[in-house]
Amino acid sequence: METKLAVFVNQIGYLPEKTKFAYATGLAGSEAFEISCGGEVCFSGNVKSPVQDRVAGEPVCLIDFSDFKQDGEFVLRVKDSGGKAAESVPFKIGAHLYDDIFFSTLNYFYLSRCGVELDQEHGWYWAHQACHNTPALVYGTNKKIEVNGGWHDAGDYGRYIVAGSKAVMDLLLAYEANSDAAIHFDILAEVRFELEWMLKMQRIDGGVYHKVSCYHFCGFINPDEEKDELVVSPVSSTATADFAGCCAFASSFFEDSDPDFAKTLLEVAFKAQKYLDTHDDELFKNPSEITTGGYGDWSSCDERYFAYAALFYKTGDNSYLDKALALRQQILDQPDDPQFPWKNKWFEGFGWGMVAGYGTEIFLRAKDKIIDKQKVQLLQDSMLKSADRLLERVKNASFGTSMDKVHWGSCGHVCDDAHALLVAYDITGRTEYYEAAKKQLDYVLGCNPNNICYVTGFGTNTVKYPHHRPSGAVKKTMPGMLSGGPCEGLHDACAKEKLGPLNLPPLRCFIDDVASYSTNEIAIYWNSTFVYVASKLKMV
Repeated sequence: METKLAVFVNQIGYLPEKTKFAYATGLAGSEAFEISCGGEVCFSGNVKSPVQDRVAGEPVCLIDFSDFKQDGEFVLRVKDSGGKAAESVPFKIGAHLYDDIFFSTLNYFYLSRCGVELDQEHGWYWAHQACHNTPALVYGTNKKIEVNGGWHDAGDYGRYIVAGSKAVMDLLLAYEANSDAAIHFDILAEVRFELEWMLKMQRIDGGVYHKVSCYHFCGFINPDEEKDELVVSPVSSTATADFAGCCAFASSFFEDSDPDFAKTLLEVAFKAQKYLDTHDDELFKNPSEITTGGYGDWSSCDERYFAYAALFYKTGDNSYLDKALALRQQILDQPDDPQFPWKNKWFEGFGWGMVAGYGTEIFLRAKDKIIDKQKVQLLQDSMLKSADRLLERVKNASFGTSMDKVHWGSCGHVCDDAHALLVAYDITGRTEYYEAAKKQLDYVLGCNPNNICYVTGFGTNTVKYPHHRPSGAVKKTMPGMLSGGPCEGLHDACAKEKLGPLNLPPLRCFIDDVASYSTNEIAIYWNSTFVYVASKLKMV
C-alpha cells in the first residue's frame, strides 16, 4: 500500500489547557510542521520519529503541539523532504467544543426509546408512533407478557439485557464523573427508562430473559412499521447476572429522588442473585427459529463476579467478595484453549462480553469495606496489570490506539480500553494513564488513517451512511451515533465485496455504507462508553 502524505487531527478540536496531538503519514521524521490561522503561521515545531504497527500498516509520525493554547480555528501543515505539502482539515482550539457532540451522543438514547411515541418536536426527522407495544410471546410457551420500553439496541430494533446493562453502567458512571454536564441532560431519567424495561424482563422466580425481538431482522423501516410478532428469548445466566449487578449498583443513584424505586431495584437484584445461586449455568444460544442478535457468551463467571461486586457495594458483606474472587480463580485455573485463545483468560474488561472491569472498579470504590487488605491489593494489581498492557500498546501504536487487533465495534473497544486506563489513573494518579485514555478519544474523532470523525453529524469528514434502520428509513442520518468503525474481519457481504480485494491494513477496513454492519453499525453500548470517556476526561 502506498503511503501518502497526509495529516490527521481531532476534528472536534482541542481544549486550550489539555494536550494536543495530531498524526502524519508520508514523512521520514523530524520534518517541521506549522499551525496557521488566516494564512499566518502562529506555531511551529518538528514531528516525531515515525512508528509503524500491524494495525496501521504504514509509518506514522506524532505531532505534539500541546504548548500552543491560542483560541481560534487553525490548519496544521507539513512538508516532506521533496517539498510536497499537506494540510489537515480545519480544527478549533477553545472551550466548550465538546458540548454539542456530548449532548448529541446522549440524546441518541432518547431518540432510541422503544414502545413510546416520539413527537415531531423531540423526534425531528425520526418522529414515530409508539412501536413494539404488543404483548410478546415467551419462546417455547403459549404465554405472552408485556415488555414495552427500553432502548432499541443498535441498527436493529431488538432489546437485549446484556447490552442494556453495560450501557446503563456507563451512563451512571458518566453521571457520577461529571454531574455538571448531567444537569443539562437528565441522565438518570434516561437510565430509568431502560431500567423500567429491564424489570419487566425478570421472571417470577428471579431469572431474567435474555432479550426481546422479532424472529428475524426487519428491513430499513421505521420502528412503528415493524409489525412482526415479538418473542422473548429464554432466561440466561449472563442476562440474570448483569441484571443483578446493574440494578444493585443503580439503586444508589435513586435513593434520594425515589427511595421506593431504589428499594425495588435492590430487591430484584437479590432475587436475581438467588436464582443464580440455585440454578445451573444457562448460557444463551439463539433458538433455531430466531436469527436476531445473539449476544452469547462462553462463560458467565465475569457477569457473576460483577453481580457480587455490586451487591457487596450495597451491603458490605465480605462473603460476596470471597465468592467473586473464587470465580476469578476458577477462570485462571482452567487450561488454555488453543482453538479459542480468548477463553480462560481473566482481564478487567468493560465490554458487554467481559464485564469484570465493572466488578473490580466497584469493589475498589468500596475498598474501605473490605476486611482483608491483601484482597484490595490483589484487585488493584489486577486492574493495573490490564491497564499496563493497554498502556504499552498505546506507547508503541502508530495512531496512539490501544488495539493490537481490530475487532467488530473497534471504536467502542478503544473507548472501553480508555475506561480501564482511567480507572488506573484513579488508583495511581499517574497522568500517563489519563493521556493514553485521551488518545483513544482523539482516534475516534479524527486521528485515524481514514481521516474521519466516527460520530455521525460531527467533524469535517463524518459518517453519513450508518447501518441504522431509522436513519435508512427516512434517508436522514441521526446525529450523535458512534459508528462501530474498522473491522479487519470483514464480516458482512458489503465489506467483503468492496474492501476485501483492496487488502487494506486493519485500521483502514472501514466503509461508510449502510449495508456494512460489521464496520458501520451503531449500538447503545458504544455510545454509552463514548459518553463515559468524555465525561471522565472532563471534555464538557
